[in-house]
Amino acid sequence: MVNSLKASLNVTLGFVPLILLWSISNKLGLILGLVSIVILFIKNVINKNIGIMSCVLLVYFITSNILYFYFQMNFIVEYRYLTSYITLGLMGFISIMIKKPYTMYEAKSGYKKGFGESPLFIEVNILITKIWTTIYLVNAIIELTTHNTITIIVINILIVLGIALSIIIPGLLPEA
Repeated sequence: MVNSLKASLNVTLGFVPLILLWSISNKLGLILGLVSIVILFIKNVINKNIGIMSCVLLVYFITSNILYFYFQMNFIVEYRYLTSYITLGLMGFISIMIKKPYTMYEAKSGYKKGFGESPLFIEVNILITKIWTTIYLVNAIIELTTHNTITIIVINILIVLGIALSIIIPGLLPEA
């Protein structure tokens, strides 16, 4: 359970750019999101653990900043939840299809060297990535309908459920 908790914390760190984007509802959220993903990307390069999520979020924030600041497309900030959930959903779907679930890159730092390449570890992360992909796509659909207090509560309940399952599921399995 300790390893799965450590792995979950490492994965959560990868969401800091999005947390900044979602929490700060103006251009500062875009800028801080970009700065934080660049820092995380450099950390991952140094640690030789460049994951799909780091690459996708780097592209997402570079593109969003260019569209907002250069082309002055204000919808980038206005629809930040929708665009980020769609991006995360596609990232999850593609990472599952290529059998490299995005959750495993940060999660494997919570386990002994070599365990991150084991079939059990990969299968567990495919399951966790499927859960998160479903949550992202449901959240995107919710965002398409409306954005109000009720939808924010439902979205946050789904995220808490995803976090809980991401900690519980690996904890049920034997650790290496």
